[in-house]
Amino acid sequence: MRQTNTPRSRLMLPGSGATGIIRCVVSRMSGSWRMDLRAALLVWLALPLAAISARVHAQTPMDLGMTYTQQRSKFVGSSPSDYFYLRGATVDLAYTAFHGFGPVVSLNGLAVTNLRTEIDIHQASFLGGGRYTFNLGHISPTLWSRRGGIFAEALVGLTDATDGEFPSGNTLASSAFGYTYALGGGINYNVYHRFELRLMSHYFVTDLPNGGSKQQKNIQVSAGVNWHFGN
Repeated sequence: MRQTNTPRSRLMLPGSGATGIIRCVVSRMSGSWRMDLRAALLVWLALPLAAISARVHAQTPMDLGMTYTQQRSKFVGSSPSDYFYLRGATVDLAYTAFHGFGPVVSLNGLAVTNLRTEIDIHQASFLGGGRYTFNLGHISPTLWSRRGGIFAEALVGLTDATDGEFPSGNTLASSAFGYTYALGGGINYNVYHRFELRLMSHYFVTDLPNGGSKQQKNIQVSAGVNWHFGN
């Protein structure tokens, strides 16, 4: 018997399967239908991007700062001009929760070696507190055109000092531990997008044993960079 071709056999070409059906259907669509389909696909793909963009735009502002820090300290019982300097770095993270106010945490590591040819000091300070930031505004509405901001903060925490000589009764201990207080602020100057330059200074007080007042009143000056996230 002679087989006759049917519409089904013309659609189900050998090896084509479901792919052949889809290609055939799409090829029979009119041009306007294809344009509508493409437009719908573009909208569907753009929705997640719009949602992400809106979420980033609405993100609460945060700042991550990394600075080089120098601290001026004074020898106990010495002349008014007998100072020494510790150098290191500061890393801090601030979260602006409400009208410029928010919490901030800071890690500060400093060191000095061969002090008076025989003393080495290494100290790490862990601080937390509150910060107020005043936004200097935008050159244009875009996020990357920020002018930066000015901030003031008050911090309290602990300092762990090692490799030094700290009075402990009638002996000298190589390590010490004490409360720390810091009051200061700084300025962030926007350079590009979220990248900013930072200058800041603090009145930095550590309650470490020193054979005298048991309190060191220091001045810290820092310079470095800041990354700003959010509005």
